[in-house]
Amino acid sequence: MSQEQGVIRAPIAGIPKSRSDRPIVARASLAVLDFCRQKPLGAIGFLLIVVAGFGAIFSPLVARYSPDEIFTRPNPGFDQALYDAAQTNPLIRVQNADHPEKFTKEDVPIFLASPSADHWLGTDSHGHDLYSRIIYGAKLSLFVGVFASVIATVAGTLLGVVSGYFGGWVDMFIQRITDALFAFPSLILLLLIVQVVDRPNKYWITLALGILGISQVIRIVRSSVLSTREEQYILAARSTGASDARVMFRHIVPNIVAPLIVVFTIAIGAYILAEAGLEFIGFGDPVAISWGKMVNEGRDLGTSSPLYALFVGLAITFSVLGFNLAGDALRDVLDPRLRGRSGRAGF
Repeated sequence: MSQEQGVIRAPIAGIPKSRSDRPIVARASLAVLDFCRQKPLGAIGFLLIVVAGFGAIFSPLVARYSPDEIFTRPNPGFDQALYDAAQTNPLIRVQNADHPEKFTKEDVPIFLASPSADHWLGTDSHGHDLYSRIIYGAKLSLFVGVFASVIATVAGTLLGVVSGYFGGWVDMFIQRITDALFAFPSLILLLLIVQVVDRPNKYWITLALGILGISQVIRIVRSSVLSTREEQYILAARSTGASDARVMFRHIVPNIVAPLIVVFTIAIGAYILAEAGLEFIGFGDPVAISWGKMVNEGRDLGTSSPLYALFVGLAITFSVLGFNLAGDALRDVLDPRLRGRSGRAGF
């Protein structure tokens, strides 16, 4: 036997790749699976957000009908024989004045129809398809919620960073304005801002809600900046001659992004509720399709059509719940103090 034949070749054991060696798509997929396994409620929240966002963005594709289409049916009370007789004898109409439907040949709107194959959630008090109205109502709610949160987060971050970084009279001035906003009743201030314009629309409502949320963001950002500005890397940046603007927006802001993401996400749900409440009491856009306006209509119907308000209320509930669950899960993931907890944190 030759020397080469006497060598025993051991099989080479496969060494699994680390996550950092995998393609970016694989790493993202594993991260999503880990998040879903560790934070199932947060995953449900993001799923609700995706469903609501998809319906709002692609509402013409998701909705079965136009939200303004009025559905009709033949008048069941029409009496052809009586109608023909009234053509020659006008007294017949006078004798049946309490039943005008007997002389109406035109189709009548389908008011408050029950859920069916043609109308999954039924129809509203005007003959519109309720499912389509709810889908199109998501456009206004999510628009107001997202952009009001953007206004509050951006403006509150700028003022909070300046207040916490400089301190002194700058901090005192900004905090006194913040205290005034906190002290003033938010609903009254919101109504004042909205009623300044002749015709409120979604842009004015978004601006008003964003202004109301600035004070809360300022407080959160200021507290984060106060605990960050004395860190060693901040002192090192100052010692190298970095300007205040560079220190604030290059070193401080990136290190307080985690609480900002949580505040931004949770605030969207709060603004959706605020917009619905504003429309509910009649101070919103008079021509917009709004969930709050639809809930108000369902309240007026009372027990005659309880499903009307129920379906719209569930749309508001699931949307707000999605943002709250997602925000809580992000807080647990991004907060260093909560990273060591078990995977069931957040239940």
